[in-house]
Amino acid sequence: MGILHIRRGNAVLVMKCPEERGSPLIKIVSFIAIILISVCVGVSLAPALKLKQGGSELCFSCHEEKRVDFNKKYIHSPVKQDNCIDCHNPHAAKNEFMLSKGTPELCYSCHTDEMESFSQSSHVHTAVEQGNCAGCHDPHASDNEYLQKEIGEELCYSCHKKEAEDFRNGEIHAPVEAGECFACHRSHVSDFRSLLVDSTEQLCFTCHDRQDEEFKRVHRQYPIDKSDCLSCHAAHSSLIKDPALADMAKGLALPYVHKPFGKKMCDSCHSDNLPDPIRLRAAQTELCYRCHSEMKKTVSSQAYSHFPVNDGRCVSCHAPHASKYEHLVVTTGKELCANCHPDLMKKLEATHAHNPAVQGECLECHRPHAAEESSLLVDDSISVCESCHEEQVKFTHPVGEGAVDPRTKESVTCATCHDAHGSEHEFVLVASRQRDLCLQCHKM
Repeated sequence: MGILHIRRGNAVLVMKCPEERGSPLIKIVSFIAIILISVCVGVSLAPALKLKQGGSELCFSCHEEKRVDFNKKYIHSPVKQDNCIDCHNPHAAKNEFMLSKGTPELCYSCHTDEMESFSQSSHVHTAVEQGNCAGCHDPHASDNEYLQKEIGEELCYSCHKKEAEDFRNGEIHAPVEAGECFACHRSHVSDFRSLLVDSTEQLCFTCHDRQDEEFKRVHRQYPIDKSDCLSCHAAHSSLIKDPALADMAKGLALPYVHKPFGKKMCDSCHSDNLPDPIRLRAAQTELCYRCHSEMKKTVSSQAYSHFPVNDGRCVSCHAPHASKYEHLVVTTGKELCANCHPDLMKKLEATHAHNPAVQGECLECHRPHAAEESSLLVDDSISVCESCHEEQVKFTHPVGEGAVDPRTKESVTCATCHDAHGSEHEFVLVASRQRDLCLQCHKM
């Protein structure tokens, strides 16, 4: 039997070790006991591993080029403190660049206040939402404050490339021209849309004095204190589409301008009388039809009309002064329809959704104001489907004349079996094709 000496400081632990010829079970138990005792007394069985160099110097022995990169005005705290292993695993890792955690978890392990703030805000920058901190910030060092990779507009335009092109055309808003994006926008989160620093009703007045006489004059003394400036003005730059109204760009008007507004004929629509100078001279539809008489004829000649038209709410879809979009619509695609048809928009989230509807091509199938067909379809429902699904109409279930739906006593159409927007059943069917769909008409 051998003798094992375990030394800790001045103390020595003496243990008898089993001989080689002992029972295998006894050998294993004895070995485990030795390990446990050595741990308890704080003695390592392996020799201590001593690093050749300390801190970042060891890393720089291979990554010498980084020493120059990190020698900048602003240095990330772990780098400044030579703590590379605060972020990087020195041996192996699941993450790129040997990071000990993925982003943004790694960043939030120190920046806990930011994590809490970001989670409580209603509007979050896409880069923050995606956890792409390194998209804007250099993780090691930078010549720019807050470790920003670039400053001002160059940082923003590194992602917003289309905006960089659009915002430099026509008349340019002064802060945009000066590259001062953060004069109006926050970089991470905000309580206001588009990451604005304040509501649009208040933001503009931080620079523009509403009591200034020139300001009042150009707005023709109308009370605009509580107006949304962006309903008429472009926030970044203005390029008017109608050459006859090009002068409106000086006031940063939106690209599509209503002609009465562009020609400063406010009193053609508004009373211009106190105490309510913005009161309309007539009801909306009547007022609009004074200029758009052809639309009045179209609506009155069709069997069906859109309910906002019936209700006299033209401004539900059209901006009365100016818009970003053609025909002065307030927005485009399915977003425009979603304002009044949230139930249909919900269907687009179904497992099987009709692609034109998902793409927001509502006007491929529907007319916006009036039509001869129900649901404001551009043609009868079979013809509308056939315009894209020509082959399917030839070999499908009988439709049209001769095929009668026993429930309604009307002709079977594509919409009898298919939902035009979305469904949880394949082929956007209104029910399972295994049995339920057929049994709706074919009772057993």
